Amino acid sequence: MGQRDDQCDVKSDDYKAYKEIEEQIGHCTPEQAWAMYYVSTGMVRELVTRAVMEHIGRGNRALLLEFPELARVEEQSRLMLPL
Repeated sequence: MGQRDDQCDVKSDDYKAYKEIEEQIGHCTPEQAWAMYYVSTGMVRELVTRAVMEHIGRGNRALLLEFPELARVEEQSRLMLPL
């Protein structure tokens, strides 16, 4: 198995982890999502952040109230996109 195959496996594992976290965020309360964020570190915290931002982008107002700083980050990243 080459290095390229290993990299694809890692990426698919990261994607699977993200999708699992995103699903969990969708089913939990904003307080539970905050607890997941608070106790996580490293890559897991990044995935929780991305999942919360995704749900805020879909219009989850409860998460927006719990994570207002993430909504601002998403707004700024939209402003930086090339037209």
